[in-house]
Amino acid sequence: MDLLGLDAGFRPVKALFCVNIQWNRRYYEPGDYQLQLRTADWSPAIVYIYAPQRPETGMVEKVETQHTVKGDFVLVSGFFLEGMLNWKVVYPRYRATGNLSAACRALVTQHMADTGVTAPAAAQLGTEAVFDAEGETLGGLTYAMLKLQEMGQRIRLDYEAETLLYGVWQGLDRCQTQSAHAYAMFSRGAGTVDMFTYTKDTSAYRNYAVAAYDGGVEIVDRRAGGEPVRALYLNTGLSIEEGQTQEDFLASVRTAALAELANYESIVNVDANALQNNLRYLTNYDLGDKCDVRDDRLQLAFEARIIEVDEVWKKNTHTVSLQFGDKIPTVYQRGRA
Repeated sequence: MDLLGLDAGFRPVKALFCVNIQWNRRYYEPGDYQLQLRTADWSPAIVYIYAPQRPETGMVEKVETQHTVKGDFVLVSGFFLEGMLNWKVVYPRYRATGNLSAACRALVTQHMADTGVTAPAAAQLGTEAVFDAEGETLGGLTYAMLKLQEMGQRIRLDYEAETLLYGVWQGLDRCQTQSAHAYAMFSRGAGTVDMFTYTKDTSAYRNYAVAAYDGGVEIVDRRAGGEPVRALYLNTGLSIEEGQTQEDFLASVRTAALAELANYESIVNVDANALQNNLRYLTNYDLGDKCDVRDDRLQLAFEARIIEVDEVWKKNTHTVSLQFGDKIPTVYQRGRA
């Protein structure tokens, strides 16, 4: 992967020749990276790591020197630009009801002006959402709200214009149940992965929230079928404001409860090392795409989004590791078609 070091004004400093690259992309949180390069190939003037073939740009947040028998090296690491969202705290209180992507852009416009990040007008994504927040990190709030509708967010560097642009996005649907995009199946039997680890953990699962607010409580019940109550108590700290209807206020309490319950889901995820034979990364699938996943040993099949992509370049080899989440069970035999 080609990498270019940029200065604080997004102007090129030098091309980077790395011994080792780790590029860790994330859908529901900021991703990060780590580079190892020889000291002679680094410059202290570099503030950003630009990758023309990827939508992410790294911030230089940590630089370490190494002296070994093989020579002098520098380790450079940091978050991608989305990490800037966690520099800010939502204050004063933000209340809004409307399209989710529009509300996220409004929050970024309100809080990120001093960073140079702008949120240009764009087509609305997602459905209506209710925001009522104060004191949360901007990134924590927006990622949590976007996750409820299976969407992500990015801060992209427009290299030519030397500007930072915020946007909300959603990966493609590549499941067998649709026909708009090329189909993507991940399983050992399909020859698309060579390592497949399935994990299911319900130990922290909660399906029922008692959400307290100033003057009462609101119950949010997300039980499926006849499952028993697994309760969570949440003190939202919210209170109704002058001019706010009771209906809108209780909707904001329920939204806060749903966002908290999302942190206590039944954990089902898959880690897989992707082969670049039948499906090629960035051509047939990408971060955020919803794909079919099949475990032939357990005869399980489901639809799941790619929520993490870890890329490593070392000794002239490029490996891609995937993590899938937000799984929707499907019929195992369908995945074998």
